[in-house]
Amino acid sequence: MLYKNGADAIVFTDNHGMIRSANDAFLGLCDAARLGDVRGKALSEFLIRGSVDMKVLIENATRAGKMRVYSTRLEGKYGTQLSVEISATHMMGQSMGGFAFVIRDTSRMEVVREPSSPLPAGGPVGDDAMRNVMDLVGSAPLKEIVAATTDVVEKMCIETAVELTDNNRVAAAEMLGLSRQSLYVKLRKYGLLSKSGP
Repeated sequence: MLYKNGADAIVFTDNHGMIRSANDAFLGLCDAARLGDVRGKALSEFLIRGSVDMKVLIENATRAGKMRVYSTRLEGKYGTQLSVEISATHMMGQSMGGFAFVIRDTSRMEVVREPSSPLPAGGPVGDDAMRNVMDLVGSAPLKEIVAATTDVVEKMCIETAVELTDNNRVAAAEMLGLSRQSLYVKLRKYGLLSKSGP
């Protein structure tokens, strides 16, 4: 019942990410008329970063059994894009194995968020960090405060991408929209080279 009538998209794939089954909610998200339009296709074909997104999801779900929340964009048949959050579960005990993905449309949340504040309160930069930044007002010029804050956020994003991609620098660079060389420079800048893989 949840699979058939649920509000969230649910997709079952084989161990390589090829779609076996998907509910109507998924068909709606990707502008497909019927299951036959998506069955046998790679789920990565519908994800904006393709194989990079799929590799992160499958590797994390394989290693831990599940991956709770992964944010990306889903691209429909006609090029429409939606922000989504994906949860993945490795179906190890099942006879055919594979993965189950729950995909939630989060594009409405983007509309609610004000354009002037890309980071929600209490989000990636927590309340304590924000208070520390506010405490700097008056003790340093705005330019220095902004530079320091940017460095903190940039380092957090790089560490997250490296962790999500299991230290794969090529995948992490693609996820961040950086060249591999730029990622190396930033890894060196923040002392993260020893933490990342080849």
